[in-house]
Amino acid sequence: MAFLSSSPSQPHGAPLWARYGLALLLTGLAFSFQWLLAPWLPPSPSFFFLSSILLAAWLGGHGPGALSTLLALVLTFFFFRPPGGSPSHHLVSCALFTGVSALMTLVASRVRLLLHEAHSARASAQAHGQTLSITLRSIGDAVLTTGPDGLVRFINPVASYFTGWRETEAIGQPLSRVLRLVDPSSRQPLDSSLLAPLEDRPVQLGLPALLLSKNGAELPIEHTAAPISDPHGSSLGTVIVFRDISARFREEHEHAQLLAREHDAHLEAESQRERLETLFMQAPVAICLTRGDDHVVELVNPLGQTLVGELLTPGRSVRESISGLDPHLLQLLDEVFRKGTPFTGHEVPLRADFSGSGHPEVKYFDLTWQPWRGHDGAILGTMGLCAEVTEQVLARREVEALASDLQKALQIRDDFLSVASHELKTPLTSLQLQLQLLWRSLPESGPDGQTHPARKRIEATRRPAERLHQLVNNLLDVSRIRAGRLALEHETVDFSSLLQDVVTRAEADAAGAGCTLLLRAESPVIGRWDRLRLEQVVTNLLSNAIKYGANHPVEMTVVQDGDLALLTVRDHGIGIAPEHQARIFQRFERAVSERHYGGFGLGLWIVKQIVESLGGDIRVESQPGRGATFTVALPLAPPPSGRSDAVSAPASHVAN
Repeated sequence: MAFLSSSPSQPHGAPLWARYGLALLLTGLAFSFQWLLAPWLPPSPSFFFLSSILLAAWLGGHGPGALSTLLALVLTFFFFRPPGGSPSHHLVSCALFTGVSALMTLVASRVRLLLHEAHSARASAQAHGQTLSITLRSIGDAVLTTGPDGLVRFINPVASYFTGWRETEAIGQPLSRVLRLVDPSSRQPLDSSLLAPLEDRPVQLGLPALLLSKNGAELPIEHTAAPISDPHGSSLGTVIVFRDISARFREEHEHAQLLAREHDAHLEAESQRERLETLFMQAPVAICLTRGDDHVVELVNPLGQTLVGELLTPGRSVRESISGLDPHLLQLLDEVFRKGTPFTGHEVPLRADFSGSGHPEVKYFDLTWQPWRGHDGAILGTMGLCAEVTEQVLARREVEALASDLQKALQIRDDFLSVASHELKTPLTSLQLQLQLLWRSLPESGPDGQTHPARKRIEATRRPAERLHQLVNNLLDVSRIRAGRLALEHETVDFSSLLQDVVTRAEADAAGAGCTLLLRAESPVIGRWDRLRLEQVVTNLLSNAIKYGANHPVEMTVVQDGDLALLTVRDHGIGIAPEHQARIFQRFERAVSERHYGGFGLGLWIVKQIVESLGGDIRVESQPGRGATFTVALPLAPPPSGRSDAVSAPASHVAN
């Protein structure tokens, strides 16, 4: 009858009727055994009934035990009274039986309850231990326990993964071998024995460290150690819980880096601010910041204060600061603030009481006004950069006045040269005619058969007269070129034939200078040029070569190169230094001493003007002591520009 028996874990878990029915059954069985055995054995009825009472109390508890006692007492009293016994003796036996039965019922029930409680406690402990083991193995933190001897007693899978030790390998190992810790800051190993709790340090919470796994990998962790003790306070070991803080470690590292960058950025911003402030305060221009549509002065640097005195005061509007300010300036500020369009003005005249004396004056400034915008692009005010140029304006005007006077003086000089050239040319022409008439009127030889002496004197007089005539013509050409009145008459010219004619006329001068003229002009070079001006170019270049290449041969060549005619005049004289080669083509410029070589320094300038008017170009190649080579390139056809009709001096030579 298993359903009637009590489970060890539930001594009174059976229904009430079953427990009391069990008591009746047990008492009935005891009565049956007593009744059956009575004829052969006269045992005391108490043996079987006490056994039934004990079982009823053990299996059913106090109530069934009491019921079984009561039934046993009744059955004994009525069916098993000893024969011949006195009633009093029988009552005493029943009383003793009742006491013993009650005591046995109490003892059996209590012992059963204690055994049940012990069994329940043992089962609960086993279940709790199993639950705790499952929990410790399932949580995300690493858990490791040691015994009092410091040997590892338990390690969960997370701790096994972190340390690299399998559970079977770690159990029984010293803690210092399984849990190797390093100080994060000093990189020194930590003694694992320090994790053991002490009286003054029962629990260690949240201590950071680096865990060295079995394979040598490092892992940032945070560990907590706590003691394990029994109910009596005896130490059973230590439990150590640690967790991976790599993410937090990285976050802290990144946060530290962010703080460092923020600190560096702050220092850089402060440095930038100091530099900007230094630039603002020491800028070589006046700077003024105004805020709002009232143009309240926000900042003004010292140079701005110097320009306008103490009138621009921070916190006051421009209208209040400078009395009598030009209304156009205020309109300008309003336009810049309202429209956001920068304004730049050069030599802007401003009339105001800059000195604070009550008398307005005019000063000139280079102004730049632009909108002052915030981070969101909204216009906060205006920013003005101002440089006073009053002195420069006055100086420029003075220079302009001087330049005007100089231009007038140059014009007077050119007019004088033109008039003087014309006036000198008439008597010189007459003198040359008279000398020619005298030359022709005299016989070629005297009485002694030699050249007539008068002819020699006339010849000596003709050369200076021709030289003077050439100088006057040069001065007259300068006047014409400066005035733009040097007309060119283009016609068909054979450059080779023209060169031969010039060389023929210059042979006497070349012989006098000890120069041999070498001409290469075999084939004709036909083009349209002004014959007289082309002869003037050749003559000036040849005269220049004879003058500076005395006692050395002079080579002249003219060839056609495509649509160009190339004229080359080369001497073997003193040469020209490279630094002087550019200025020899300017008016009144010479590369040699005037004491040794005469002339006005106009020949090459006139040559350059004529060549350029014909659409050509002239250049020189020379080294000191190695002579000079002048090359003229002229187009065969006249240039299409109007400059072929007249020549004017370039603007760069106006003040020469």
